[in-house]
Amino acid sequence: MLDSTSNSHDQNSLIQAWAPEAVQPETFADRCTNAIESIKTTMLEAYITTVSCSFGKDSTLVLALSLEAACQLKDEGESPTVRIITSDTGVENPSQSKLNVAMSTRALAWADEHGLDVQQIFVKPDPMESYLVTMCGGRGIASVSGSDATCSMNLKIRPIQKSQRQFVKQYGAENILTLIGTRFEESATRGTAMRKRNENATVPVRSDTGILTLSPVADWLETDVWRFLNGSERTIGFKTFDFTPVLAHYEAMGDSSCGSVDFAQSIQQAKSPCSGGRGGCFVCQKVSADHSLLNMLDKFPAYEPLTRLSKVIRAGHLVPENRSFLSKAADSQGRIRVFSNAYSPAWTSQLLKWIMTIDANEDDRARARSAKLGRQVDRRFPPLLDEEQQMLIAFQWARYGVQKVGEYPRIREAILGGQRFPMPGDDELADLQSRSDKKLMGKTVGYLQVEQMDHSKPVYQDHWRDLIGTESGCTPPIMMDDNGERAMYLSKTGMAHDSIETGDLIECDLTNLRDPDGTLGIIFEDFCWWYAIDFADGRKTSNDEMDFLIREGLIRARNGYQSTLANYQRYNLVLNDLRENGPIDTLAQIQAHPVFIIKTDADTTQATSTASNIIATSRKPATGALDAAVNDAEHDDPKSRQLDLLLA
Repeated sequence: MLDSTSNSHDQNSLIQAWAPEAVQPETFADRCTNAIESIKTTMLEAYITTVSCSFGKDSTLVLALSLEAACQLKDEGESPTVRIITSDTGVENPSQSKLNVAMSTRALAWADEHGLDVQQIFVKPDPMESYLVTMCGGRGIASVSGSDATCSMNLKIRPIQKSQRQFVKQYGAENILTLIGTRFEESATRGTAMRKRNENATVPVRSDTGILTLSPVADWLETDVWRFLNGSERTIGFKTFDFTPVLAHYEAMGDSSCGSVDFAQSIQQAKSPCSGGRGGCFVCQKVSADHSLLNMLDKFPAYEPLTRLSKVIRAGHLVPENRSFLSKAADSQGRIRVFSNAYSPAWTSQLLKWIMTIDANEDDRARARSAKLGRQVDRRFPPLLDEEQQMLIAFQWARYGVQKVGEYPRIREAILGGQRFPMPGDDELADLQSRSDKKLMGKTVGYLQVEQMDHSKPVYQDHWRDLIGTESGCTPPIMMDDNGERAMYLSKTGMAHDSIETGDLIECDLTNLRDPDGTLGIIFEDFCWWYAIDFADGRKTSNDEMDFLIREGLIRARNGYQSTLANYQRYNLVLNDLRENGPIDTLAQIQAHPVFIIKTDADTTQATSTASNIIATSRKPATGALDAAVNDAEHDDPKSRQLDLLLA
C-alpha cells in the first residue's frame, strides 16, 4: 500500500519501479542458444544423432551447434551419441578433401576433450557407382545442367542412406535423429523443397523411413552463418573449435570477404558474403563454369589437369562421334534400338588414357621430388582411379561388348612404358564442342533387326574352364566346389551358370594379387602382363575377357548376378553375329548395316514375327533378366540421359 504522506515524486518513482521491463532485442548469441536448445530437445528423443556434414559453411555450423548441444547434455547427466557422416565422392575438389580431414580432426579433438561419444564416418559410393567408373565404363554419361542431379544422388545421398540403414538395423529408425544444414534462404528451389518436406528449425520431421530430421538453422541468413564462423565466444555465447580452414577454403575459391566481413556494417552492405563459393566435384557439369575451382589455380596450379579434364568432358558431351548408338537390350520384337546412348568405345578409351596420364604424371612428380629432397613427397591430389576401379572399367567394357577386347591392359602397358596422352588445348576443345548436336541426343534413329533366336535357357559358361578342368594346378578356387567338382550355379528358372565370387555389391577385389606386404606390386604386375598378352592378338571375344576377370575371382557380385551375366554373354554373341555382316561401331556404320531399319519404317511396318527378347527387361524370376529400368532409361525422356542411364 502507498503511504498517503508520500510526495508525488516518490509516488512516481514507485510507479516506475512497477512497470514491466522493456523487451530486449534478440542478440546473435541468443539465436545460437535457441538453435542449441532445439537440438538438445530433439536429441533427447533419439538414441543416436547423425550429422550430415560436408564441411561446407552450413553443415560446419550445424556440426558446431550439435557438439555444443551434446556437451551441455552431458553436463546435465545425459549420454548423447553423435556420428558425423561425410560423403567422399571420389571426385571432390582436392582442397575440399583436405578440408574434410582437417575439420574432422578438429571436431573430433574438441569432442574428445569434452568426453563426448563422437565418431567420424566417411562414406563412398558403391564401386560401380563411382563417377569416373560409370562414365569411362560406358554405363552412363555426365550429369549436366538442365537435367536431374543423379550424380548427387549416386555419389552422396545413396551412400549416406546406406549408412543410415545400418544404424536403423542397429538402433531402429525411431531412435535416430539426423541434423542437416538446409536453409530456406539458400535458394527458391531449396526453400520450396524444404517447405514441401515440412522442415523447420524447432520441430523434427519424421521421414518415410521413420528417422527424425531437424534443420536447426533453417531460418538463418547467410550473413548469420558467416557471423558465426567469424565469431568468438563473446559473440556466439560459447567456445567452440576453430573454423579457420573453412574460411580459408572459401577465400581460395574467390570469396575474399569470407574471413573479413565487418558485421558492424549494415545487413544490406554485407547481404551475401561468400555467396559465389561452392565446394564440390571438380568434374561437375551442373554449373556453366566452376569458377570456384578455377579461382584456386593461382594458389594451387597442380589442379590445372583436373579443370582441363572437366572442360574435356563438357566439350565432348554432345558430340555424336563420342556416343555409342547401341542400346544394351532388345525390345519385345528382337530389335536393338539405335540412339545416342552412353559414351562411345573410342571416347571412353580416350577418357581413360587422359585420366591415367594425369595420375601417372602426378606420381612421376612425387617420385622425382622425393628423390631430389631425400624424403617422401606426397601427391598433391588423390589418385583419380585406383587399380580396382580401373579393373571395373575393364569389366564393364567386356560386359557391354562394344569396346575393343583387351583395351584396358593395352592402355595400362602403354602408361607403364612411359607413354603419356596429353589432353587437348583450348582451341582443340572449341573445335570439338563445335561438332555438338544436341538435337540428336536421345533421339531414336532406328533399329537393328536381329534374327529370332531361342534363348529360353541361356547358360553362362566359361569355355576355358572346359579346357583346364578342375585337376590342373592353374585352376582358381572359384572354379571348384567343396567336392573338387566344377562349381555351378542353378537359378530358379533352370538356367545354369559357372560360379562367381559373391558379395553385397558389384566390386573388384585384388586381395589375391597383393604382395606379402599388402601392396599391388610384383604379383599384380605379372598378372597385368599376362592379361595384356592373353588378349593382345584380338582373336578373343568380349565374353572371353569377361570370363577371364570372373574366373580369377577379381569381380564379385551380388547373389544371383550370374543370370544377368548370362544375358550379357548372350547379347554379346548377337553383337558378334551382327559384326560378321558389317561394323557397328559408329552411327554411319550402323545405318549402313544390312539389318538396319529407320525409325519411320519400323513405326509403320508390322513385325512379321515375334522375336524373342535377347535381354529381357523384367525382374520377374521367370525370365531371370535385367532391371526393367534399363529399357525405361533408354527411351526419349531427356531426364534419363544421366549417370544412371544404364542401371544394370
